[in-house]
Amino acid sequence: MRIAVFGTGEVGSAVAAKLDTLGHDVVYGSRHPRADKDSIPVLSHEDAARHGDWVVNALHGEDAMATLPTLPLAGKLLIDIGNFQSVMSEPLTHTLGESLQQALPDTRVVKTLNFVSAQLMGAPERLPSPHTMFIAANDAGARAEIHQLLQNFGWRDILDLGDLTACRSMEMLAPMWLRLYETLGHVYFNIAVVRDPQA
Repeated sequence: MRIAVFGTGEVGSAVAAKLDTLGHDVVYGSRHPRADKDSIPVLSHEDAARHGDWVVNALHGEDAMATLPTLPLAGKLLIDIGNFQSVMSEPLTHTLGESLQQALPDTRVVKTLNFVSAQLMGAPERLPSPHTMFIAANDAGARAEIHQLLQNFGWRDILDLGDLTACRSMEMLAPMWLRLYETLGHVYFNIAVVRDPQA
């Protein structure tokens, strides 16, 4: 699969590296195209968008909304793993996932991986106990495709929350993550949804 990862920071790098190890044709999209980063090409936003059949948003929400709607993403699948920075200090009034879908009506937006650390996104086995990843999209087929990708990443407990209105809950986990990080002093934690198998 040809995949463009927007964002060359810690989160984007972790996801791009995992995709690369799985054999995907990966590039970065950046405001500052340059030499390869860890053997992965760093292209302009425009060139990266044209390269990818799938696109990963690893930008802060505000940057994503300023950048992604200007690019040729019609017909592509967009994996949104970002959050608005404002959610860390203000009540959630609108979500990034829904905002991206509204701005890109011909793109299939899927929300996932927005509430775990970069260190766990592609390595959920770092935690010894089962833990949960959520997924949401208006397009059921897109959810199924990214469900498979998450399994390839190593995720075993993937909970499908349905359409993108689920972002209103998923993105509120970002400030919870920050508080847990401040309390625990490290990034190796996640949420587990414990279900009754008989229910």
